Amino acid sequence: MTNLSAALPYGEKIEARLRATALVFLCLIPVLLLFARGPADVALSLVGILFLVRSALRRDWAWAREADILALLVALLMLVAIAAPFGEYPGKNFTRGLIWVRFVVFYAAATRWLISDRKVVKLLCWVVSAALLLAALDALFQFVTGYSLLGGQKMASFAGRLTGPLDRPNIGSYMSKLAFAVMALAFVARQVFEEKKAFAFSALVMLPVLAVIFLSGERTASVLTLAGIVAVVIGLFLVGGRARLISIGLGIAGAAGIGALLTFSSRIAGRLADLEHIVSDYAASIYGQLALMGWRFFTEHPLTGIGMGSFEKVCKAEMPPEALEFGCYPHPHNIYMEWLSSSGLVGTLPWLVFVVLVVWAGLRMIRLGKQQTVLVALYLATLNVSLFPFAATQSAFSNWPAILTWMSISCAVAALKVFKDSKALAR
Repeated sequence: MTNLSAALPYGEKIEARLRATALVFLCLIPVLLLFARGPADVALSLVGILFLVRSALRRDWAWAREADILALLVALLMLVAIAAPFGEYPGKNFTRGLIWVRFVVFYAAATRWLISDRKVVKLLCWVVSAALLLAALDALFQFVTGYSLLGGQKMASFAGRLTGPLDRPNIGSYMSKLAFAVMALAFVARQVFEEKKAFAFSALVMLPVLAVIFLSGERTASVLTLAGIVAVVIGLFLVGGRARLISIGLGIAGAAGIGALLTFSSRIAGRLADLEHIVSDYAASIYGQLALMGWRFFTEHPLTGIGMGSFEKVCKAEMPPEALEFGCYPHPHNIYMEWLSSSGLVGTLPWLVFVVLVVWAGLRMIRLGKQQTVLVALYLATLNVSLFPFAATQSAFSNWPAILTWMSISCAVAALKVFKDSKALAR
């Protein structure tokens, strides 16, 4: 026991130990997501459990009354108390709805407890950026050699799409969701805490990360990342001065890089052509048919939906006349359609309230001055990657994509809060 620990009051010692332990699990999440979904889910759940223990010991539940968290708690209540009993498979619906609480509590823990000071912001910049760098280097090795050094996966097994150390071709999604989030933290580290090394490391890591995203063959990740880059370039341009020159340089370099990629890579050009075909005839595509199926289930159960985790089973059971040409899938590949079909209006409306609240939190920062536009751009880019309404997405309720989504959103929201609180203290 150190002298410092001995000098602290008993409550503060417990607080310090709980927070340090939770921080270890928080830092493990982006690393574990590369290799094992189960342990990553355990780490996320333990962060939430430690936060609940802390809240109980301190008798501090004020966080549950804050607007964004309250909206999520209401959505959870609707999933469990209303949508589940009236769903097609109540037992399964109830179980899936109940365990969703881990994401709500994790979001509260990360944004209201853990990511709140210089030490944690700096640490996350290094840890998340290091995880991204490891994944990017492995994916680039796979691009050159045809197989992943860390995971052993071959590109040929996934129709020429990169996987990196993952066991499926989702490395672009992994990087696109975490890249903007860690850069939001890095911006705060530099502007608020003058941590220039952490910022420089995170910024340099973005070079191989962005290369892998566009080489991955993941259309959604590539398009949403491109939109985020455009937002950041605009944000830098609005700041003016040297930042404006940087924005112009980034814009030119980005356009040249994408042009070269489409010119010299027939694989990526083919993926772009596939995307154009899907967009031009969306209703006939697999994504359009899945979305229409989700809409059908919502119109049949507009208030409560069919229940969480029931999409594929209901699809097979009903055998609708407009049966999907591509068969039944576990979810409609659009998070909003998944919410509507799974929970109806009772669950979707509070979820939409949460989305509006976090988006508005970023937009209203613009009025505080030009310097904030870069952070706002990074923040909105993070949200856009996970919450863009017309994107083909993974399930909002499955563990791997949900962990990734909530990790990235939590980092972005926390970055915004730390920045805003620092400005308030400065005044």
